[in-house]
Amino acid sequence: MNVTAIFKSAAMAGILMLSSASALAAPTSFNFTRITSNGTEDVGSQLQMDVYNNTDAAAFLNQSLTNKILFTFANSAQIAANIAEVYFDDSGLLASQTSIFNSLSGFTSFSPVSWTKPNGTLKNVVLPGGNNAVPGFAPTPYFGANVDPGNPNLGVNTSSDLLGILVSLNSGYSFDDVTTALTSGALRIGLHVRSIGAAGNSDSFINNLAPTDTVTGVPLPASAWMFLSGVVGFLGWQRRRTLA
Repeated sequence: MNVTAIFKSAAMAGILMLSSASALAAPTSFNFTRITSNGTEDVGSQLQMDVYNNTDAAAFLNQSLTNKILFTFANSAQIAANIAEVYFDDSGLLASQTSIFNSLSGFTSFSPVSWTKPNGTLKNVVLPGGNNAVPGFAPTPYFGANVDPGNPNLGVNTSSDLLGILVSLNSGYSFDDVTTALTSGALRIGLHVRSIGAAGNSDSFINNLAPTDTVTGVPLPASAWMFLSGVVGFLGWQRRRTLA
């Protein structure tokens, strides 16, 4: 095989790689509505939750998954804010919380919500101000994540931070059921956000029922784009050389 043929083959492989990358990891995205008013600055529009189906979650995490849904949480941080707690109010779709993924991008440090007292009985865990929601927000036991104690910057507080929570679905439910539940209110996600704005107040938020138009995906590495650009340039040069 000559050099031109090799580069043509590489170009085709690159195009297929681009097609594959664009076909995967296209989540349903939601912003958030504030349900408390402890401060004057409302950051709900800069908080984003992306919900990935099993196939796209597996591609994103690079692992084999079965009947899982991945929730990721980001903060574009135009106004200073720090996502510190995540809660689920579920009507029966979710079977279990499988994993918390810190530092999918940037850096976060979260652990599962502590649901049991030292004597083993269930705690009354609440989303601060959750009764302001209609109906009141009732966190589902054994789901959710709290920022670890220590540096306040362990939460989702910069545009590069990305927190992931992987959950298993109950038998008979699918990704479509999850998105339907999120848009109907049968499944709600609550966030407690701290250190908002100059005053440093905290507020609670619940996901909007309507998805946003924002679709984020797994970006193709810059090296891949550079490689493909080089291949295209070489093929153009080779064609001009042949015609000369």
